Amino acid sequence: MTNQVKRENHLVPQFYLRYFSSAPKRTNLYNFSRQRLITDASIKHQCSRHNFYEFAPNLENSFADLEAQAARVIREVEAAGHLPDAESADWRSLLGFIVFQKLRTSNAAKSNDAVTEFLGRLVMESHPELADLDPDNVKLRNVYSVAMPLSAAAVIMPLALHLRAHLFINTTSRELITSDDPVVLHNQYCQGITDNGVNGWNCAGLQAFWPISPRKLIILYDRDVYDVPESSPGSRASRLAREFDVAQLNSLQILNAHHNVYFAGRSGFKKVIAQCSDLSHRRPKTRATFVETEAVEHPDGTSRAILHSFEPLLPLTLRMSKIRVNKQMLKIPLHDRAQMYRMRLPPQPWHRTPPDDMRAGLYRVKRTTRI
Repeated sequence: MTNQVKRENHLVPQFYLRYFSSAPKRTNLYNFSRQRLITDASIKHQCSRHNFYEFAPNLENSFADLEAQAARVIREVEAAGHLPDAESADWRSLLGFIVFQKLRTSNAAKSNDAVTEFLGRLVMESHPELADLDPDNVKLRNVYSVAMPLSAAAVIMPLALHLRAHLFINTTSRELITSDDPVVLHNQYCQGITDNGVNGWNCAGLQAFWPISPRKLIILYDRDVYDVPESSPGSRASRLAREFDVAQLNSLQILNAHHNVYFAGRSGFKKVIAQCSDLSHRRPKTRATFVETEAVEHPDGTSRAILHSFEPLLPLTLRMSKIRVNKQMLKIPLHDRAQMYRMRLPPQPWHRTPPDDMRAGLYRVKRTTRI
């Protein structure tokens, strides 16, 4: 590893985007703000920002070491058509890359900024000396927006290790595409829940989708909720022969992307452009939802209110032939699923024990804000 500090920081590594190349060191992209197709764009200048990791100057070099390990494992997966053993060092390296990839993007930074902005507005509203400030005209941002998301990696990694992994092999004429936020979190089991967060790493029913090439995609999923049939026992791989399934996976990338989706285009551009155009109006304009309750007065003179923040599910009803929800889990009512988690975690120093009075129905919703 070199000790030279790199000022141009990549949010998605170049080696990964090369799997979706249209020519050496080039890729095709669709930009949503301009609604424009750009062919043979330079990979070097994609998904990068100047001094994005300035808070940790050697972080880019550390990521380079992790990327080198992941690149080797991905090459082997591409060649062999199956994943490394679930207990192997290779799998842990690849899983570590997946977790950090989710935490190092512009979307992760944007979500963290949304929390800062919302809490700043609450402070302004509750302090009379700030009454002259219009919260709607004040933009609050973190100096290093991605620092906090990245700090969660140590907590997330054990949760990710508990998920089961599977490799989908695309045998259709439609290519898999990727984006500037390529690891997409979803929860097919909790589709329809809109007032709670259900795509956290410890939520029951969590799924993570990550395409590694136009022909292969890795899914992490809650083994207690889903059944994903294997092509052969122990292979942890199966073939996608329905174009509808591939289109659904591409929809996740289109809806989750920050600015761009990327694709090789070896089978043409028409289907990708049409799908991007069709889904553009459904792409979320906000990524964070905040629910405040009215304050409840207590006999001791104190009062309490609840603030709940979450990222809603993407607006897609996922239906794939290769993913089945366990029949026993389907018996649980939808409204109960949002309260379910996969692992009991040890208490963290920043967590407080909720008071006994935090029971359903006591706290009435005051306001819902989306940023």
